[in-house]
Amino acid sequence: MPSIDLPGARLHYRTVGSGKPLILVHGSATDMTTWDGVIDNLASDHRVTVYDRRGYGQSEHRPVRDHRIHARDLCAVLEQAVGEPAKVLGWSSGGNIVLASATVRPDLFSELVVVEAPFHGLRHADRAVLATAVRLKLLQLRGHPQEATEVFFRFATALQSGGNSYDLADDSLRNDILRNATPVLAEWDPHPFGVMAEHISVRAVVKLPMPITWVLGSESSPWMTGLHTRVQRRRPDIDTVVINGAGHLIHLDCPAEFVAAVRGEPTRTDHTAHTGDGS
Repeated sequence: MPSIDLPGARLHYRTVGSGKPLILVHGSATDMTTWDGVIDNLASDHRVTVYDRRGYGQSEHRPVRDHRIHARDLCAVLEQAVGEPAKVLGWSSGGNIVLASATVRPDLFSELVVVEAPFHGLRHADRAVLATAVRLKLLQLRGHPQEATEVFFRFATALQSGGNSYDLADDSLRNDILRNATPVLAEWDPHPFGVMAEHISVRAVVKLPMPITWVLGSESSPWMTGLHTRVQRRRPDIDTVVINGAGHLIHLDCPAEFVAAVRGEPTRTDHTAHTGDGS
């Protein structure tokens, strides 16, 4: 597997297909294998690159709390593995990384696809977010990292219809998630440049020159939708796509609809650009 050597880490990546470049950036508690169910379909008309973020999968590194490092890493992947402006998709915390990178190096991006990013999630935290943070850290301090990680993922994948995608997933997916427990728990430590991208201003996102598509699952937390809406109110040209029946694990819940949203094709989705309500 090819890799990129960067200060303190070697990032492993994979490229398949041909056509216009597309980069997929995974979220917390996963690695590049999270895209296995959609990468071949996307590669039919794109040159798709996926990579393990620093500290995840095969890109071994101590846990990263400063997400400016992840943003710099993404820029390095674009420069060294792609070599031209690309459409870049970021899911969950990966979406925040994509936004942060684009505000610093817009020349590397031709288009952004942001999938359920918790952008400014700390300043707009609701009771569920605060309760999750407290419970997670208490479990971690008591020496129960697996239980703490499960608290996080049950919160992140909660479904409006009840339950959560984590408990509904098969053992293989849950084991993949728990394998990355250490970097996840580190990301929940307080840090001025942490996972919620609080250091990136909405104004900087509004000024980005490339088109932005923001993808949401209809079953996901209203908190996630509200974070998107606060950005869309300032930048109404964002194309918002709500995928019916999907929770936070959109690419796993509804892979065909996810692929169509990435391509900009209509399918079993709702396009709500310019509505300002994100639903």
